[in-house]
Amino acid sequence: MSDERRNGEVRGEQLIGREADGPALLRNATNTLERAGSSTPRLDAELLLAALLGTRVTTLRTAVAAGFPLPLPQVSSLPEPEPLRERHAALAETLQIARAALAAGDAPAALSALVSERANGRPISHLTGTRGFRSLELLVTPDVLDPRPETELVVETALAYLADRVAASRALGRAPQPLNAAEIGTGSGAIAIAVASESPAPLRFVATDISGDALAVARANALRSGVASRITFLHGDLAEPLLASRAPGDPAHLDLLLANLPYVPSDEVDAARRAVGFQRDAEVESTTRDLSQIALAAEPRVALDGGSDGLECIRRLIAELPRLLRPGAAAVLEFGDGQADAVSALVGGLGLGWRVGIRGDLSGRARVAEIRRSG
Repeated sequence: MSDERRNGEVRGEQLIGREADGPALLRNATNTLERAGSSTPRLDAELLLAALLGTRVTTLRTAVAAGFPLPLPQVSSLPEPEPLRERHAALAETLQIARAALAAGDAPAALSALVSERANGRPISHLTGTRGFRSLELLVTPDVLDPRPETELVVETALAYLADRVAASRALGRAPQPLNAAEIGTGSGAIAIAVASESPAPLRFVATDISGDALAVARANALRSGVASRITFLHGDLAEPLLASRAPGDPAHLDLLLANLPYVPSDEVDAARRAVGFQRDAEVESTTRDLSQIALAAEPRVALDGGSDGLECIRRLIAELPRLLRPGAAAVLEFGDGQADAVSALVGGLGLGWRVGIRGDLSGRARVAEIRRSG
C-alpha cells in the first residue's frame, strides 16, 4: 500500500496540486477518485466542485469546456446547509472546512477536502447534501437511499403508461380524468416527485414509507420541488397505510403503483458492513477500497435489506396487488441483479389476468418490472 493509502486513508492534499484552473482541478480530482475505486470518478469530481462553487454541474461543464476561469464565489453568498442537515452535523462539517479554504482563495485545497472524504468512501450526497435526479435537485441525508440513475427507468416507465392513458381518453373524445397513483417506500421522494412533476395526466398521489425520518426528507423535497400540494405522505409499512382506511370488500382503487423496495440480500448488506467495520457485534478493520461497497454500508439498512433472497418486500407487495390495482392499472417495480425471473414468477402466481414486462437499464441489466392487470 502506498503512503497515499496509509491506514486506509487517502490524503487528498498530496494528490491535488495547487492549480487554480478548472480543467486541472477536475483532472487531478478525477485521477484521485479513479485510484480510490470510484466507478464514476469524473462525475464525482464535477459534483463536488459544483457543490463547492455553489453552481450546477451543467454550468460548470460549460465553463470548463469553453476554457473560462472558474470564479470563486464569496462564501457568504453560498446557501447555508439545509435545516434537515442539522440532524446530521457531520454532513456539513467537511463542506464548511472546504468553504473556509475557498474563502482564503485556495480552490485546490478546498476541493481537496471534499475529494479526500469521497476517496475514503463517504457518498457524494453526504458531502453535498443534495443529489440530482432527472430535473430535480433533491435533499439527501443518511435517513434515505441515495437516488440512483437507474431508478429513473421507473419514472420513464410510469410516464409512458400515463401518456398511454391520456391518449386513450382523448381518442374517445374525453378529457383525461384524475388517476390514483401511489409510491410504496418513497424514501427521499425522488420517484413520486418526479412523476408528479412530469405527469401528462392529473394525479391523486399518495406516497408511503416505514421511516418517519425518510418522510421528513420526502416532504421537504416535495416542498422545494413545488409539488407538496399534489402528494399526500403516509407513515407505515408497505401498503398498510393505503389499505388501512378501506373497508373489507372495497374494490381496488389504484391506477398506478410505483416502488423501489429493498432488494439487496441480507448477507450482502452484512458483508458490506463487515468490510468497513460497521458490524455492530465486532470491530472489523476496513479491508477494501470498493467505494460502492462502502456506500452500501453507509446507507440506511431499512432501505436496502430485502431479506435472505432480497425479495421479501417485493414478494409481500406483489401478493397485495389484487387488493390495490383496479382493472387496467399498472405497477412499476425496480429489482436487483438476477431477480427478473423470480419477480416474473411471483406475478405469474397471481393467476390469469396479470402480465409482466421486464425492462433493462442503460447498461442492459434487467431492472424494472411493469405489471399490468387486465381490464
